[in-house]
Amino acid sequence: MSFLGNLFKKHAENAITSVQQFLVTLDPETATEAQIAEFSDQLAKASEELARARSDYQREAREADQIAALYEQRLQAATLLERQSMEAPDPGQKASLTASLEKLVAILEQMKPDVEREKQEADEARLLMDELAKFVGESAEALKQARSRLVHAKSEMRRAELEQERAEKRARAAEVLSGIKKEGGTFNVALEAMQKKAEAAKVKADAANTRSMMLTPTDTEKEDANISAAMAQASGKVAPQTGSVVERLAALRK
Repeated sequence: MSFLGNLFKKHAENAITSVQQFLVTLDPETATEAQIAEFSDQLAKASEELARARSDYQREAREADQIAALYEQRLQAATLLERQSMEAPDPGQKASLTASLEKLVAILEQMKPDVEREKQEADEARLLMDELAKFVGESAEALKQARSRLVHAKSEMRRAELEQERAEKRARAAEVLSGIKKEGGTFNVALEAMQKKAEAAKVKADAANTRSMMLTPTDTEKEDANISAAMAQASGKVAPQTGSVVERLAALRK
C-alpha cells in the first residue's frame, strides 16, 4: 500500500476511534453494555475454540497412547525374541528367531520417531488447551466483574440522578418558600397600610362625628322652649311665635 493509502487509512481509523469515544461519552451506559455484549461474544468464540482444542487434545492423546502402547508391546516382543534366540539350542531355530528379531527391531526403529512425534503433538495440544482454558476462565471472571461493575455503576448513576432530582426539588421548594415569604412580607405591609388607613379614617370619622355633635343642638336644647328661645335670641335669630294669633299679628305689625 502506498504512503497516501496508509495515511488515509490511519486517518480513517482515528476518525472511527473519535466517533466511538464521542458516542461513549454521549451514552456511557449503552456503550458499556455494547462493549460487554461484544466481550461476551468473544468469550463465546473462545469457548468454542477451547472445546475444539479439548477435542483435538483428546484425539492426539489417544493416538499417542495407542502408538506408545504398540511400541512398548513390540519392544517387549523384541526383548522376548532376543532372549529366545540366545537360548535356542537349534541353529536353525536360532537363525529364524534372529531374523524375526531383526525385522521387529527395524519396525521399532522406524516407529520411534512417530511415537515421539505423536507425544509431542499431544503435549502441544494439551498446552494449547490449557492456555485456552486459562484464558476462558479469566475472561469469564472478567466478564462477571464487568457486569457487576455495570450494575453497580447503573445503581450509582440512578442514585446520583435521584439525588439531583431531590436537590432540584429542594431548590424549587426553597424558591417557592422564598417567594411566599416575600409575598407574605408584602402582604403584611399591605395589611399594615390598610389598617393604618382604617385607623386614620376612623379617627377622621370620630372627629367628624364629634364636630357634628358639637355643631348640632342637643335634644335638650330642642325640647326645652325656654332654652330654644334663648339660643335663638343668642344667635340673633327671632324665635318662632308660639303665642296667640293676636300676639303673633302684633309682632308682624312691628
